[in-house]
Amino acid sequence: MTREDVERNPRLHNVLAGELWDVAVIGTGMGGATVGHELAKAGHRVLFIEKGLSDLSAADPTMQLDNNDPSERLRNGNWPTKITGGIQGMRSQFFAPLGCGAGGTTLLYAAALERFDLNDIKPSSESGNPAGWPITFEQIQPYYRKAEKLFRVRGTSDPLCKDDDSQLLMPPSLTECDEHFIESFKASGLHPYRLHVAYGYESGCTECSGHICTQNCKSDAKTICLEPALKTGNAFLIDRCEVMRLEADKTSIREITCQRDGGMLSIHARIVVLAAGAFFSPVLLLKSANEFWPHGLANTSDMVGRNLMFHVSDLIAVWPRGKFAMRGPRKTLAFRDFYVHRGIKLGSVQSTGLTAGYGNIVYFLNTAFDQSRWGWLKPVRPLLRIPAYIAAKLFGNATIFATIQEDRPYLENRIVLDPHEPSGMRFDYTVHAELRERIGLLRSLIKKAFARHRLIILSKEISMNYGHPCGTCRFGTDPSSSVLDANNKAHDLDNLYVVDASFMPTSGGANPSLTIAANALRVAEHISGILR
Repeated sequence: MTREDVERNPRLHNVLAGELWDVAVIGTGMGGATVGHELAKAGHRVLFIEKGLSDLSAADPTMQLDNNDPSERLRNGNWPTKITGGIQGMRSQFFAPLGCGAGGTTLLYAAALERFDLNDIKPSSESGNPAGWPITFEQIQPYYRKAEKLFRVRGTSDPLCKDDDSQLLMPPSLTECDEHFIESFKASGLHPYRLHVAYGYESGCTECSGHICTQNCKSDAKTICLEPALKTGNAFLIDRCEVMRLEADKTSIREITCQRDGGMLSIHARIVVLAAGAFFSPVLLLKSANEFWPHGLANTSDMVGRNLMFHVSDLIAVWPRGKFAMRGPRKTLAFRDFYVHRGIKLGSVQSTGLTAGYGNIVYFLNTAFDQSRWGWLKPVRPLLRIPAYIAAKLFGNATIFATIQEDRPYLENRIVLDPHEPSGMRFDYTVHAELRERIGLLRSLIKKAFARHRLIILSKEISMNYGHPCGTCRFGTDPSSSVLDANNKAHDLDNLYVVDASFMPTSGGANPSLTIAANALRVAEHISGILR
């Protein structure tokens, strides 16, 4: 931090001078921004700490997702460096679809905000799963409704859900093509509904996905939570600030050590809320090992970084039965007929807003190539444009649907500190036989459901969604098998909370964003009670 920074903003001097905050929130994505917003509204003094930039007005929505320039990636709200992953022992590096900047990954997300199913959120005693939830669906249900209202979610009720108390905003009219799909799905015995999305559909809305919305039409965490929190006068944001360590004694975090513009900074708060994401929240806890915590903070259970889950997301190109107009909203349809099939948890199906065109196919092929064993063979990569061109000619105007299939927690699937990797970490992940079987089952069910249509599954054999990591600091009632308690407080420390997707003991079969927001609202209420 420079002297010019302080002179331009005198409040920075108070941060430097060791001001004691009520709450320091590390990360400003869906969990961090939401919890900080609620606490600031309640009158508590909140400091947001963000690794990326706060001013993203210079973002370029045309930037290539595989751009290698870290500074340009940060200007566009993207995570600056590649993630290293080992799948079945095969190592690869790739740019995960993660955000970095005020708003976190919600800057880039496609704004699908759907609830988990009633059967997803059950205590272990009811579910028979040792990785059960320490709260019930009924306990989080009112916060789901509050989060849907806060983030201005649009859609219609799932006809298969009997416990839906949501009051969603009306979605815009369907395109002619999607009307056709709705009727076709119903004729096949499916139960489609309007996907729950957080778009305002202002004039010119393109349902921004993969880049920052420039007209405040998409309900990201920056627009909905962070900026209103700052306007209360109770919250302050310090950007370009990377937390290096959490300094703790046996019972509490005493200091947050940060780096900003080449200088070091110490921050103090009564309560620390960690919301750096399911990849990097465990990284920070493991990096903060000391004489009191030789295996990492809050890690007496050895569960920090373990139980990593993603979702499996197949991309499926489906052709309409005829020529229909496609102009209008495209991220519109979903169905959950196979969410649980004969007692086996699979997941949901939804439209992505994409069509099978040349640019999308190039991106799919490049992503698959980067994550394959041939990712090191860079000269081959440009040649992928040739099959993409041929495929685009064959595919024509198909609508791309995606599955969101539940992953299960396993101890060996984990985050590992590795200072030799670009992001200072790697993940190790084993694909278990049960997951392969469930993927095959869902694919066969979808092929039967779409039998009236021509379709092609665009994904490779196992298509993990690296934008949905979760479970790496899970909450639970047993301190020996979880990191956090039912209120998302670390079992081992009296002033540390974690509110990103790390807390989830199971991954569900839906996008985790709304569940993160709802849980953050619940935790904020608890923290506010403690502070008072």
